[in-house]
Amino acid sequence: MVCKLFAVILAVAVCAGVAFGQPIPIQRCFESPSSWSGFFFRVDYSSGQSDRGYIFYNRTEFRLMYSFESRIGTPDIDKHWLFYNTRKSYFYDENANTCEVEDIPPNEFIPTFGSPRGSEFIHYDRLGAYSFNLGVTVDYFRLRTDSGGTYRGYYSPLYESVATDFMCVPVIESYENIDTIPTHQRNIHWTYMNITTDPIPPFIWELPTACRERN
Repeated sequence: MVCKLFAVILAVAVCAGVAFGQPIPIQRCFESPSSWSGFFFRVDYSSGQSDRGYIFYNRTEFRLMYSFESRIGTPDIDKHWLFYNTRKSYFYDENANTCEVEDIPPNEFIPTFGSPRGSEFIHYDRLGAYSFNLGVTVDYFRLRTDSGGTYRGYYSPLYESVATDFMCVPVIESYENIDTIPTHQRNIHWTYMNITTDPIPPFIWELPTACRERN
């Protein structure tokens, strides 16, 4: 009886969407490409700090790197490599020529940069302007936890089509009072821009001498 009732409700919903000319949106985004790079802007509401720079990502080789731009008035550039294959994290201060090396916790895995497991696909959305190709169409996902946290993610298909695209790049990720791994994501907002899937130059992954000496 329950199954029949569900089938009737589903059929009515589909028919209603067709009748009113508003087809039910289909999720297009499932995961990011295995390798990409781009510009990021990050706001950490817990610490009251923000930073920006470049991100380089290679899921096949289990590598992630952030290159932070200099803040105004300080000619300082910081770089952070995370090598998930060796479980090592290197944070390099270029101005001081120092390197901090830490072990990546065993329960922390390389990010997939796709909608988190358990998140709900809400609908299509439009970020930015609607004209002159200044905006971007995205899939909007939301995750609410039992502890009261909320995750919101906006992902843009690599290729706009009427079919399922599967591969999407992140545009906005927002964590609000949510317990995540790594835990520093608890209250943080990410914006990604100018993402490209062009090959990442090999020198991006080369550690400076100060970090190699710490191995």
